[in-house]
Amino acid sequence: MKERRGAKYGKFLADWINATIESISYPLTSEEYKLKFIKELKNYSFKRRKKGEQRNDGCVWELENIGNLNLSNPEHFARLVKEGIHLMYLKPTSERVIKSLLDNL
Repeated sequence: MKERRGAKYGKFLADWINATIESISYPLTSEEYKLKFIKELKNYSFKRRKKGEQRNDGCVWELENIGNLNLSNPEHFARLVKEGIHLMYLKPTSERVIKSLLDNL
């Protein structure tokens, strides 16, 4: 079966994230950083809005409580990635992107 667009994007996103993790200087090892990153990434909500609903508890503004982005903090990096996926895709595609990303990290 041909790789779908969301899955391919998730795979390439994982390549970019892995390269970024390797290049950041931080107090954690790459594996520790990646584990914290994945834990935060798994908090992504796939809850869809009902027709006509403005916002529900699945519509999380990931960057709302971050004053200054700190890439050496894996939770900040994961929240930046989640917000980008949320802004670009509807929930079904987001789910495919996140699944592929997690499969390829």
